[in-house]
Amino acid sequence: MKLPSKATAAFTLIELLVVIAIIAVLASLAVPAVNGALKRGTGAACLSNLRQIGIATIAYAVDNDMVLPKAGDGSTPQWATLIASYTGVDAKRNKSIFVCPGCEVKVQTGTGNEVAVTYGMHGGLMPKTGEPLALDMVKNASSLILCADMCQDPANKGWSPYSIENPSDFTGGRSGGSTTTTDTPITVGPNKDAGKNAWIRYRHSESANAVMGDGSARSFKKGTVLSSNARIVK
Repeated sequence: MKLPSKATAAFTLIELLVVIAIIAVLASLAVPAVNGALKRGTGAACLSNLRQIGIATIAYAVDNDMVLPKAGDGSTPQWATLIASYTGVDAKRNKSIFVCPGCEVKVQTGTGNEVAVTYGMHGGLMPKTGEPLALDMVKNASSLILCADMCQDPANKGWSPYSIENPSDFTGGRSGGSTTTTDTPITVGPNKDAGKNAWIRYRHSESANAVMGDGSARSFKKGTVLSSNARIVK
């Protein structure tokens, strides 16, 4: 039996190393692509959640003389509980349409009447401890954010403060409506999960998802949410 020469054996070893190197390069290229696809999938699932929340909220308003659901006082939120019957899901679960699949802080399941939520309602439309507005009073519903990705509070089971209140564009102009003629980007604020952070959270590759007052859902790149998306016009 003829044994392979040293030259042939050396060539086979080099060939093997080349194949390994090629596999390593392909793997390094594939990982970011897979991660990107996963993030896009998470963002799409989040948009679907918000679209369902928007439809349920509008359905609730239709059944209640167009008055939106109450937000709650922050510790015992009501809006998710009030619209849950329109969605057919358990609002207490930590994996429901009320929880963004892209959350970076672990979300705990609620108990009793608690609601696990990582989205926030418009603080002017549905203020904490205050009375909600009637949706048919709002002239700019199609461009106004109804509910959006919101910062989580790690000290409160990873849930959100439930009501977007910052910047003041979300709460200003509630009584008389916005009179401004300018339309500029609103302040982004601290985009992090810390404390009772009542700001929109850009957790999807520097983008935040939202559902508008007409039930349509869209994604906003950081810095592209405008005054008209936050200020109520009546």
